[in-house]
Amino acid sequence: MFKKILNTLFMKFFTAGAGFAIIILVSHLLGTAGKGQQAVIVFNINIIMLFLTLLGNSTLIYLAPRKNFSQLFIPSLLWSLLCAVFVAIIGKLGLLGIFTGGENTEKYFLQTVGISILASVTEINYYFLMGKQQVIRANNLKLIYPLTNLIIICTLWLLDRFDNIGQYVFSLWVAYILSLIYGVFILKGEYKKLYLLKKGEFIDIGKTLFKLGAIRQVGGIAQTMVYRLSLMLMVFFYGNKGEEYNGIYSNATSISEAILLFGTSLALVQYSSLSNTLDNKEAKSLTLKMTAVNVLVTAFGLLVVCLLPQSFWIWLFGEGFGQVGYYVRILAGGILLLSSTSNITQYFASRGNFSITASASVCSLIVTLALGYILIPLYNITGAALTAVSAYATGFIIEFIYFLKWIKRK
Repeated sequence: MFKKILNTLFMKFFTAGAGFAIIILVSHLLGTAGKGQQAVIVFNINIIMLFLTLLGNSTLIYLAPRKNFSQLFIPSLLWSLLCAVFVAIIGKLGLLGIFTGGENTEKYFLQTVGISILASVTEINYYFLMGKQQVIRANNLKLIYPLTNLIIICTLWLLDRFDNIGQYVFSLWVAYILSLIYGVFILKGEYKKLYLLKKGEFIDIGKTLFKLGAIRQVGGIAQTMVYRLSLMLMVFFYGNKGEEYNGIYSNATSISEAILLFGTSLALVQYSSLSNTLDNKEAKSLTLKMTAVNVLVTAFGLLVVCLLPQSFWIWLFGEGFGQVGYYVRILAGGILLLSSTSNITQYFASRGNFSITASASVCSLIVTLALGYILIPLYNITGAALTAVSAYATGFIIEFIYFLKWIKRK
């Protein structure tokens, strides 16, 4: 397990490093407004993917040891394609409101749907590999997208061609196409054995995937909305000025969430390991140990980042980003709670219980909606940060209470 944790940490930190380099480049080259547009496009892809992967999400880690590849892949792929068509239609009809962003990002909406399809298939491949405890191969797959994305952006920058958000969207297309190709390649043995499911088999596995995946994904959708709804609300309340606010706030949240990498890496390996064991005592012990380590490392990382001066953020991102550190300090307490929640979440998931996390995420989203509509019009970025901290605290409290009850009765 130690080797898998190290490899996952390397992948997470490499991915974060590449993502961080992209944040720096986009911030310097496109300014606060351009960075805000990029944040909205990434949000749109993430939220669309959550609907497209309603069946093919991380519940595949739990199901992969119990089902074959065809049983998991075919229903997941069909759902993804059908859902993409539906999302594209309602998006073009203008029924998604603020989620398509302002006029500068709305024109890329159909492209974000296409990119989301590619990304959803890659997610299916990734989670199947994790479920089979092929952690290193899964991590290699995860490296393709950020590495390619960074290379394309750097190439365009060196050719003096990276001057608008359209070039960023192009880099996403290339990165996700290569990720899809590589995923099919490393799972070529499974793809060669694909077969059409019989009607009864398709219905049975579809029910299982939907039952587990829908509950899991309701929580995932709610949690993603908690992370990113503030971006939409700032455009909604402040228009073009909101894009500038988003540029600053998205960088602050990216820095804060980067500190979560250690904890999420531990939690992911924890989930993979616990999904393959029925020993509840071992599951409890491993969860508590990983949570303790997670909290200590995350707290140290937050302390270091919070002590960095304003001049550092200006040097790093460029003029206009000097207040990033201030908003990181506001978010710090919530990030620490969010980090500790990740291990508890994976414990429940490994036991096949996704409803507790989903309920906590929905409650967090309700808090985000309620406070966001009050605090963001009053305090803009500060209001968004305070809303996020309140939402993270809500999710932690709910999951922690249920975790204490769960381990006592088990």
